[in-house]
Amino acid sequence: MAVWVVGVAVAGDVGAIWPLAVAIVAELANETLDRLRTGSWRIADTTQDIVNSVLWPVVLFTLARVGVI
Repeated sequence: MAVWVVGVAVAGDVGAIWPLAVAIVAELANETLDRLRTGSWRIADTTQDIVNSVLWPVVLFTLARVGVI
């Protein structure tokens, strides 16, 4: 979420796509590093981490795109 907030602050637009893309790429990189550290995928943990990290940026981006915020 912090990566997305900084991206929006720089872009000046909640509906800009690149802060959302950066947040998703950062989370995927984090999960890849977790996989390298633990030696295997922990599917339940990985899925939960991705959903928790990307949920609110996606919700806010979608609301901005449809004109609610």
